[in-house]
Amino acid sequence: MSGLDSELRLHATVHYNDAYVVLNWLRPDGNRPVSSIVAEVQDENCLRWTIRRGRKEETLISHTSESAIRSRLAELLAEHPLDRRNFEAVEVWRSLNEHYQQESQPAPPLPEGKTPIEWLAGQIRRILREFNRTGGMTLGFEITRAQERRAAEAARLKQNQEVTRVQRLERLAKRAELASKALAKAPPPPLALPIAPAQQLPPVPVRIEPLDGPVQESAFPLTSLSRFALQERAALWWISNQTDTLLSLPFCRIERLDYQVRTALRVLGPLRGRALLSDEVGLGKTIEAGLVLKELLTRGMVKRFLVLTVPSLVDQWQEELDEKFGLAVATTNESRAGNEEFWRENRGIVASLHTLKLPAHLEVARHVKWDMLIVDEAHYLRNRESLAWQAVNALPRQFLLLLTATPVQNSLEELYNLVTLLQPGQLPPPKEFRARFVDPKKPRQPREPDELRRLLGQVMLRNTRANAGLKLPPRRAETVLFEPGAGEHEFWERWEADFRRVLQTLNPSQASLWGRLLLQTAGSSPLAWRSTLDKFPDRQAARIWREQSPLEESWGKKCDLLEPLLKGEGGVVVFSQFLETQAALAARLSSYGAPIFVINGSTPAAERQPITEKFRQAGGALLLTHSGTEGRNLQFCHRLVNFDLPWNPMEIEQRIGRLHRYGQQHPVRIYNFTQQGTLQQHLLDVLQEKLNLFELVVGETGMVLGERFDSDEFAEEVLRRWRDNEGKVAEAIASLGEELGNARRVYEEVKELDQTLFADDYASDL
Repeated sequence: MSGLDSELRLHATVHYNDAYVVLNWLRPDGNRPVSSIVAEVQDENCLRWTIRRGRKEETLISHTSESAIRSRLAELLAEHPLDRRNFEAVEVWRSLNEHYQQESQPAPPLPEGKTPIEWLAGQIRRILREFNRTGGMTLGFEITRAQERRAAEAARLKQNQEVTRVQRLERLAKRAELASKALAKAPPPPLALPIAPAQQLPPVPVRIEPLDGPVQESAFPLTSLSRFALQERAALWWISNQTDTLLSLPFCRIERLDYQVRTALRVLGPLRGRALLSDEVGLGKTIEAGLVLKELLTRGMVKRFLVLTVPSLVDQWQEELDEKFGLAVATTNESRAGNEEFWRENRGIVASLHTLKLPAHLEVARHVKWDMLIVDEAHYLRNRESLAWQAVNALPRQFLLLLTATPVQNSLEELYNLVTLLQPGQLPPPKEFRARFVDPKKPRQPREPDELRRLLGQVMLRNTRANAGLKLPPRRAETVLFEPGAGEHEFWERWEADFRRVLQTLNPSQASLWGRLLLQTAGSSPLAWRSTLDKFPDRQAARIWREQSPLEESWGKKCDLLEPLLKGEGGVVVFSQFLETQAALAARLSSYGAPIFVINGSTPAAERQPITEKFRQAGGALLLTHSGTEGRNLQFCHRLVNFDLPWNPMEIEQRIGRLHRYGQQHPVRIYNFTQQGTLQQHLLDVLQEKLNLFELVVGETGMVLGERFDSDEFAEEVLRRWRDNEGKVAEAIASLGEELGNARRVYEEVKELDQTLFADDYASDL
């Protein structure tokens, strides 16, 4: 939609029941759209985007995850300034009546701080949930089919009534005919004889004696139905809790690891649904919490639940609960999260702890009766004076799980605060606890360790790799550098200087979006970079850059690095962020004669596992994007190539975790491809040398980054240092590495402390 008048307004029409959204760019003096975008749900994993510009029409496909929807919207709407002033929306519903009426109304104003893209992404996710709930039928089809079913049922009932009436008349006529024939053949009645009066029987004595011993009353008036329902529910709960197995396990799509099942059973049994889960990083506290939640839902002991986590993990929790436990939940990333109905109407919610702390949200949530509360990254609750601790403490809950690998950082009082949330009174009052257990000179070391272990054993579970029996092979990372082609190094230097100047002419949100996007595509492939340039707001600059870019020689060098890996045992998994890079790479690698398999967000969910299985059998290369990795377990392969480098360390960690996981039998080799002297090389050096990213256990990266950087903040920090340090980018990125190194050292100290305090005393052995 390049070249649109800056005075155009964007009109959005959200068809909730018919599963599509229409975006029209309108001129101020008319209602005829200049250009339009239609986002239509194809299935639970696929969105089709139809872009119309005059007589030209283009179709794109994307995944249905929150991040994929936001990225696609940002990409499609980035060519024209978009803010609250030139955005308007209408919501369209279809009423549930015999006339199948359509009702439309203006959408509520955007909540403060919410952008149009965030609002639109939330509405599309809302449509997807309705689409999945109805099994893929829109409400319009449901009403039409319901009308057809009612009409067919009425016709069938009328026909049955007519047939029944005719049959009844035929039976009556036949009975009358038989009766007349019987009367004609019957002999005359005998003469009446006198009947003697009947003799009365003597009365029989009956004696009832009560049984000896106590009598339990088991009957109550039939009118007391509410009491009956309550007793029936209590009996079902009692019976379901007498089993030592998980009733929900057959309905969970997980690898059944003994220590996780034991943990869930112990939480459900002796710990009565309240526990501090402090497994070592990477052992699956999320799976254990999901098992407990699914089991309580299955047993009917939980109807409404709330999961609290950090903002960067909200979508991941939503995907895990849906994919592994079949639980559909709402999240605070949706546009309706600011409404009171959001907290009251949804039975399952995944919320950002930071969102819950806001007074308006907390005031509503604290009046909702939550049956179960799960708090991930619970180390943020170690300070009793913090808003997070007070917010969680204010929520009513019957069952509570706190998840953290590091319950103690500075003092045992932090552990006291976590246990108090779980079981108030489990530990002595604060003054007595400090006097008995805390040494003022060594606040991390308990004075009465045996007694403290006994008290903690009633609320705490901690599995380690040793007692869980998980021993993964090592992994080794290697940076593979390649030299730029002739004249390419000089081009990139000129382009980066020119690009900095152009970014200064854009508004902050556009500068952030295009700065990160173009710099990352530059480190991926010429096709991805040029494809992104086609949508860049400064059309003249983009044309000049395209014409001056000599990139083909280095692209060939980069692809050729993969050829020897294609023929290795088990094949190689190649990750890229961009579809254009993936497509170009597939075409190039096909010439090497090895089998090539491709999975991305547009690959139907039903086809992904068969493609993965073919790769496992044939070898070659499996090309994946981030959305294509969801649910893929690739521990049968032990070679991984990061063809380009995400600016999110946790995404790199997730890539590695697909291969380096339970069941892997070989050392995992990780190859990072990058051009020498680029921003990507500087960033890779920092992640490898200072953060030790490729040596951390899967899950530890987020622990190291902590509150200092979440995924978006880290990428934004990289862009800021590149933009503000022309000619000194290497030094600026190196200073970022020092911060990461310090964070890594602090994390190692905390991990060592927790291991010393808890060791293997709280393992889930039954």
